[in-house]
Amino acid sequence: MKNKSLKKIFKTISSMLFGAIGGFGIIMFINNISKNMDVAIFPMLAIMILTFYISITLHELGHFFAFILNGIQIRMLSISIFSFIFDGEKWRLRLNRNNIGVGGIAVPNLTVISNEEEFKKAQKGYANAIIAAPMVTLLLAIIGALLLLINFLKYRIINPYLLIFGGTLLLINMFLFFTCFAKSEAVYGDFSAYSLYKNDDFFAALMMYQYAMFSIDYENTRINNNYLKEILLRGFEERAKDRKTDLFTVSCATTFIDEYLIGIMDELPKSIVYYIDYYYENKNQIIEKQETEQHRLLLLHIAYYFEKEGEHEKAVDIYDSFIKTLSKSPVFDYWKIQGEQIIFKKDNSKYLLDKKNIKPSSIYSVFKQLDGLYHDELILNQMP
Repeated sequence: MKNKSLKKIFKTISSMLFGAIGGFGIIMFINNISKNMDVAIFPMLAIMILTFYISITLHELGHFFAFILNGIQIRMLSISIFSFIFDGEKWRLRLNRNNIGVGGIAVPNLTVISNEEEFKKAQKGYANAIIAAPMVTLLLAIIGALLLLINFLKYRIINPYLLIFGGTLLLINMFLFFTCFAKSEAVYGDFSAYSLYKNDDFFAALMMYQYAMFSIDYENTRINNNYLKEILLRGFEERAKDRKTDLFTVSCATTFIDEYLIGIMDELPKSIVYYIDYYYENKNQIIEKQETEQHRLLLLHIAYYFEKEGEHEKAVDIYDSFIKTLSKSPVFDYWKIQGEQIIFKKDNSKYLLDKKNIKPSSIYSVFKQLDGLYHDELILNQMP
């Protein structure tokens, strides 16, 4: 445990130093160009910022158009505070002030998948949509490199604005391209996701099914996607036997427990019940190894399951040991208030039934414009 803490501290300090050195280097670079070429700093900064957002936008548009070309409807395209949402008839622009930042996302609109043929077609389409964005990013990096080359060869004397634009385009998109290779417990880059979509039916079905919550007709889409559920349960049964605790297994378990709690499922499959017992009995060791939010979320929903099944002491044990002790944050504070109502029967309904207070996970701000985000939580928040 001590070594783990030291590693986290080392990583944090290393990241801060790397960021500070990189930021200082960029500032010195801009200042040097500004002095030597008699160019104002602010126009250069504006070019850099604009190029950054253009790069992010084109990356997400790569996903967007690839989904469409593969016959998959889009539900939402979000870039920073701008969310373009399709409601089945037309597109609407909504501002999401809680999502101020540099990221983006293209969200497909999942429909009902009824058989293997439809699943394989969707699986291929999703994989193609995932890989399209890195190809766009690589193309932008090449364009940036060509602009730099043209700048040096054609003009002989460096044009500072073209230098800044080409250099920024190259560096940003090279960075974005290499992040697509990322693979860790909590993060999968586009290349890793592409490989899993193509080769792992469980992963593909899980990713598709989790988009159901955000689809236009999210209630019917979830209820009627029985073929996807069959794939997930078959895959989960094998994972439960192997006692896996990776992010995908945990996410699948959480999804089915949630559906049982809100009444979509009348009873939990035996493999899920087995996994709940295993997870609870080994919770200390699992959480010590896996410190992701998703693992904590599964424990929280297991506590709600125990409370519903009349095993109050187990629910209290989880809450006191793993939820109550969480650090202060909008998401964790919401969990604590929700847990107080469901487990301890404290009336927090006025707070919990107000949508602006619902924060089920750290990515809630991205999806807060979509009604499906609130559906399960509003039902959970009315549990006695």
